[in-house]
Amino acid sequence: MADRAEFIKDIRSRLQNHRSRGEYRPTHAPDVPWTPSAERRRESPVSGDLPARFLGELEALGGHGRRVASIEEARDYVLSLARERGAELLVRWDEEELEELGVDAPVREAGTEVSVWRDLPDFREVAGSAEIGLTTADWAVAETGSLVVTSGPGHGRSVTLLPPTHVAVVRVEKMLPTVAEAIALYAKNGGLPANVCFHTGPSRSGDIEQALAIGVHGPGDVHVVLVG
Repeated sequence: MADRAEFIKDIRSRLQNHRSRGEYRPTHAPDVPWTPSAERRRESPVSGDLPARFLGELEALGGHGRRVASIEEARDYVLSLARERGAELLVRWDEEELEELGVDAPVREAGTEVSVWRDLPDFREVAGSAEIGLTTADWAVAETGSLVVTSGPGHGRSVTLLPPTHVAVVRVEKMLPTVAEAIALYAKNGGLPANVCFHTGPSRSGDIEQALAIGVHGPGDVHVVLVG
């Protein structure tokens, strides 16, 4: 990080400003989604309107979700958010779906610079300076409101972790009912990638006094735009 002091100052500010935003509202997610019983493996516990379930779980965690009908509406959402946040820099993945989103030009016209994650010497410096990180996701899990994200060429982890606001644009075709089904798909296709993360709402950290802080070890402001 180019300016370590500024980065530490930002972390201190997040700790002071985001402690204890009220009680956590429980969702319908299972207590132990990682080790489903034999009965649960035979029959998915989640059915019906999966996008609506996903958005409900995400919002219960303090995230923000919106389902839109077209890629143009998704672009307008990102543009509106950049204006609302007064963002000076947006960093995004080098991803074909985000190229199709076509957000770069309108966001720049609105006064927000755009950097695309590519093979630079140390792109973490750029991600650490950005107000918004824009990505896609491998899958969206309805039962927990989670995004399943893998990193790789053009898909830097820093984009999902360092900017205080993370926006993911995900097509509804990538919606899965349960965590177990997401893991099963990776296993079917040859096993888990080297790095796979389940991002479930804004970053939450609890200290020894059981005080909850939001956005210290990751973005405190999470938005998911479901397209379709």
